[in-house]
Amino acid sequence: MSLREQLRAIAETEPPPALPEGFFVRSRRSARRRRLAGTGLLAVTVAGIGLEIVHGSGPASVEAAAPPALPGLVGAGLGGPLGWALLAVLLVLLAVLWRDLPRRSLVRRLVTAAVVGTLLILAAPPGTALWGEPRGRVGLPDRLAAPDQWWSAAELRQSPPGPVALVYSGRATHGNLEEGRVVMLAADGDRYRVLDVFSDPLEQLVHEELASTWPVLSPDGRLLSASGYGVFDLVTGEPVAGPVARAWSADGRRVARAATDPADGSQIGWQVVDRATGQVLRTIPYAEPGGGATAALSPDGSRFAVEHRDGVEVYPVAGGMPVAWPRDGWRLGDSTAWSPDGRLLAMVRRTACVGCGQPTSPTEIRVVDVETGATVTGGAFAPLPADVAVRVQGWRAPDQLVVQVDRGVEVFTLGRATPSRLLSLPAGVSAIEIATDRLADPLRPAEPATYGPPNLFLWLTLGACGGPLLLAAAGTWSLRRRIRRREQAAQ
Repeated sequence: MSLREQLRAIAETEPPPALPEGFFVRSRRSARRRRLAGTGLLAVTVAGIGLEIVHGSGPASVEAAAPPALPGLVGAGLGGPLGWALLAVLLVLLAVLWRDLPRRSLVRRLVTAAVVGTLLILAAPPGTALWGEPRGRVGLPDRLAAPDQWWSAAELRQSPPGPVALVYSGRATHGNLEEGRVVMLAADGDRYRVLDVFSDPLEQLVHEELASTWPVLSPDGRLLSASGYGVFDLVTGEPVAGPVARAWSADGRRVARAATDPADGSQIGWQVVDRATGQVLRTIPYAEPGGGATAALSPDGSRFAVEHRDGVEVYPVAGGMPVAWPRDGWRLGDSTAWSPDGRLLAMVRRTACVGCGQPTSPTEIRVVDVETGATVTGGAFAPLPADVAVRVQGWRAPDQLVVQVDRGVEVFTLGRATPSRLLSLPAGVSAIEIATDRLADPLRPAEPATYGPPNLFLWLTLGACGGPLLLAAAGTWSLRRRIRRREQAAQ
């Protein structure tokens, strides 16, 4: 008898193997779950790629760029109801796959949950969390977010907000060892992000010899200058090359910058530069060391107003002699002093040193004719309280000047002696800058604020606190299981 026949004879005499009850039913269910999981993952992947293709052709000024992680699977369309739907699909897939994992592999289950949670965070497009953040709401909100959630807000380079409507800062925004934190509000919804730096770009001392503040935002709210940290593109979150602007034209095509001495870096005058080409269109030297601290470009960039000694000089950028008139202790109303029609300038008489505790006089604001320096009809306003911060934001209309006065943003209308309140700043906020393109936007009801994916500080906190707790829980579970096994073996 051959070996094959002997083996067959042995097999025929052996009883058939006993299969567990319901073995085939469970196998079919497991196969269906695997097919369902594969189909669901494929659907989510196709939806993500399709949304990236559809939204990838949109304007760059509205859409935020993708982070390095998952660059091909994110897009602005993942927010809102679709984001909720995709989140539900992923949770269902996790529940389905969870049943196929070995019951005794606690580590594998924890790793699976961590991987899925990480993917949910990374899949959140910049400026749009996967679970949905507001978009398409043009206008300034009637109130700003309070500081209860800024500690967990996404950082600029982690999740760029896109063009912003405004930035603000103060004692309440600082924290997490970043004493210069600036809060940014997106231009098309109540999406907040932060820029963590040690030197607050908005927190500039206002002394008589340096009475103005330099612009932090470009007119369209896309670029942000952060003191010694460079200029950031708020669409990509990356630093960009180019001159640091001390004043902008309304269309953003021209900027004014400091002309410096190559020997020691001190400022020796002003330059007007074409941003597209980098060409210096005009250089205006100081007549004496120190010169003037304040300058402003006209809306079309064709004229440049600068303080010179005890006067104001308005230069044609194309060349020629300036128009000059005495300022008599008044200062140009920051880099946003020009009215939209180019005929008026805002002037400010500030106290000598804000917050220094020295004797001060009331702050005053007036509007003058750019050709003569004379106060226009209705351009004189009631004195403001002494020793308060005053920051000219720009013009909301040809007859409406927007100014931060202490902890409020006021609208000064020609012909009205007292201003009207536009916005109130949250407690602990001392400085704000509104992108000039957004000043004419209507006020709208504020929606619940969103803060994007959790920032690095939150992850470090969770890792430092949650990691040991997770390991302790796993160790306790393993120890109890061993004790239970020994008890069962002893019985």
